[in-house]
Amino acid sequence: EERAALRLLPAVQQYAWGAEAEDSLVYALATAGGMELEARGPYSELWMGTHERGPARLLEGGAGLQEWRAAREGGRGGLPFLFKVLAIARPLSIQAHPTRAQAAALHAARPDVYRDANHKPELACALGPGPFDALCGFRPLA
Repeated sequence: EERAALRLLPAVQQYAWGAEAEDSLVYALATAGGMELEARGPYSELWMGTHERGPARLLEGGAGLQEWRAAREGGRGGLPFLFKVLAIARPLSIQAHPTRAQAAALHAARPDVYRDANHKPELACALGPGPFDALCGFRPLA
């Protein structure tokens, strides 16, 4: 039986900059959705997608999202994006993401270093009660 929406179990990442469980939106969303997680440690990222290091799984049956999609999309199960929710408690390192053309070229030249041929557009939407500061792009000094 096909449904308009599937309930997914996300992948959860724990990095040092993440918020502790009691303060983490990632922890709150994951456990509200049916995941069982320890109530200690930083919970920094919730991933919903087909990334090899953290694929989402169907709540019913536990199949991987990529495998489920591949069975219905003629073998094409991967998604060209990764939806993330971040729970940031400490500053993150600078992140620089290539354009689509740069990502494809870098991946072709050095797949061991640039594992993904997709670009990584990002959208930030602050959901928490505290202040959120972000820098986007760089301008020349002169």
